[in-house]
Amino acid sequence: MVVFDIPFESVGPGLWLLQKNEAEYGEFCSRDDALECALNEARRIEASRAGSDICLNIEGNDGVWRAFDTSIRPYAGRMRA
Repeated sequence: MVVFDIPFESVGPGLWLLQKNEAEYGEFCSRDDALECALNEARRIEASRAGSDICLNIEGNDGVWRAFDTSIRPYAGRMRA
């Protein structure tokens, strides 16, 4: 499983950190830029490894973290039979 974390708050003036699997992945000038990078990387991983489960954890302005898939739909995980 690959997990991206996109926080609501910046860590400094105009600086958002993007994490991938709990490690720093990049620094961005805006939250939107961090989200765009996470989506691009997640979709690249999906295309190269069809079996990869990918989750985008996005923090809302209420401080609650919510999980989404690469279509920005609520994350449901892979259906297993």
